[in-house]
Amino acid sequence: MNLRILLGSYLKIGLAWSINEKEWWLGASGGAVTALLRYLLESGFVDAVLVPRIRVVRGYVYDVVKKPSELINYSGSIYAPTVLGDAIRRVLDEGLGVAVVATPCRIRALRRASESSPRFRECFKVLLGLYCNNVPATYALRYAVRALTDIDPDSVVDARFRGFGWPGVTRIRTRDGKTISIPFQRFWDSGFGQYFYEEHCFLCADQTAEYSDISFADPWTYQRGIGIGKTLVVVRTETGLRVFDEARRLGYIGFEELPSPLYAIQYTTALKKTIRVTKRRGVSVSGYILPPSLTSIAYEIDYRLGGLLSRREKLWPLLALYARIKHYLYKPFYTLDYLAKTSWVRILEMIRSAWMDK
Repeated sequence: MNLRILLGSYLKIGLAWSINEKEWWLGASGGAVTALLRYLLESGFVDAVLVPRIRVVRGYVYDVVKKPSELINYSGSIYAPTVLGDAIRRVLDEGLGVAVVATPCRIRALRRASESSPRFRECFKVLLGLYCNNVPATYALRYAVRALTDIDPDSVVDARFRGFGWPGVTRIRTRDGKTISIPFQRFWDSGFGQYFYEEHCFLCADQTAEYSDISFADPWTYQRGIGIGKTLVVVRTETGLRVFDEARRLGYIGFEELPSPLYAIQYTTALKKTIRVTKRRGVSVSGYILPPSLTSIAYEIDYRLGGLLSRREKLWPLLALYARIKHYLYKPFYTLDYLAKTSWVRILEMIRSAWMDK
């Protein structure tokens, strides 16, 4: 089996980071996306860029940003639903040439629209995709605040999910000016990042934004020399290669090659490509290429059970407990899978051996 089919097409894979120290520090993982957007605006390659702006109470909307100096205010990752429609209408009405940063599902929709509409193709010049495990619901933040702090979730006026080094911290600000900092990994693993997302996220087979010009991710599989942050970069198209190499040549970003393209394949990449056994009959999803295993079935049970607990606020204390002990509950599934040497496990071992060989 060619393991690269898990990743999609690519021309270049490596680690990148912003040369600008402020972008590097405030970015979720090295600030490469912010630096590349700044290059696209300052070079005149695009008229504007589409990036999401936080609105804690009502979710997140996309802004059409034309000034490079404003981009630093949008650095860092957002883990909540975003509304892109109004920004798209403005782009089409004004005839702007833009770059957009979005999750795989949004990138796929924009790519298909561009393929069928010359107007879309002319406006959406560069598609920058983010690796995506799932998109937590807006109220997931309320759960995490309750589970991890002693502050009233209703008092939260601002949240910055990532930044301040790698993997960074989540900073939550209240109405009275109090700021709480939580290590990002603890914040994500509290249940916030596992159970508050919809069925379509669970069924999605594209973690790596395969339809983008360039995909970006955390370097979970290659953490040597990361320092305060570097971004895993998968350059997929000639357009992506052109803008990436030029931004690098002009000193916007630093770059280093990875020893193997398989470092761009994450554990969740394999899970997303695995056939779901709990998928409702009649629901059609493309992109599954791996057979199910005990490990993937445990993942499905975990999502279903945790998702059930996440839907009612009075069950959130039980969900927080479940998130802490679930590893022990599902360990027999993982152990049996590895003892049986299932095809799913053999594929993972091939990927890991490629990492270790380098």
